[in-house]
Amino acid sequence: MSYQKILVAVDFSAMANLVLAHAEEEARLHHAELTLLHVFDTQIMDLQLPEELLPSSLEMVQRLRTLAQERLESLQKSIAIPSQSVLLEKAGGIGRSICEHATEQEHDLIVIGSQEQGAIGRLLLGSVASTVVHHAHCPVLVVKSPQAN
Repeated sequence: MSYQKILVAVDFSAMANLVLAHAEEEARLHHAELTLLHVFDTQIMDLQLPEELLPSSLEMVQRLRTLAQERLESLQKSIAIPSQSVLLEKAGGIGRSICEHATEQEHDLIVIGSQEQGAIGRLLLGSVASTVVHHAHCPVLVVKSPQAN
């Protein structure tokens, strides 16, 4: 199988560089386009706060958005092949947003990291990687944390 468009979902965790390295290698092997995606969950903007707190909250969200864009650009500069980056602002679940973006943009491989949380962590928190694996329209390469072994 040959991939033409690869989407790598990054979350700026300690695993981001490892996940990106795997995606870069796949893109190089398949001569594929590479897109870095970070989902900025806009649900944090839907907080029901008193008006006196709202301006500082909006300011914080803008700072977080700017920081995310800077981190995304920094990751993009760290790889040696041409790529594009997308900061997707969307509410409703990061995993589903990744899948929807991959479908809309016709990506044929998604690369994502998974830090093993254990059964209780998955039960309480859910797992973005698990959601992507179960809902993606295309193959998913899950890069596991070296500590997970």
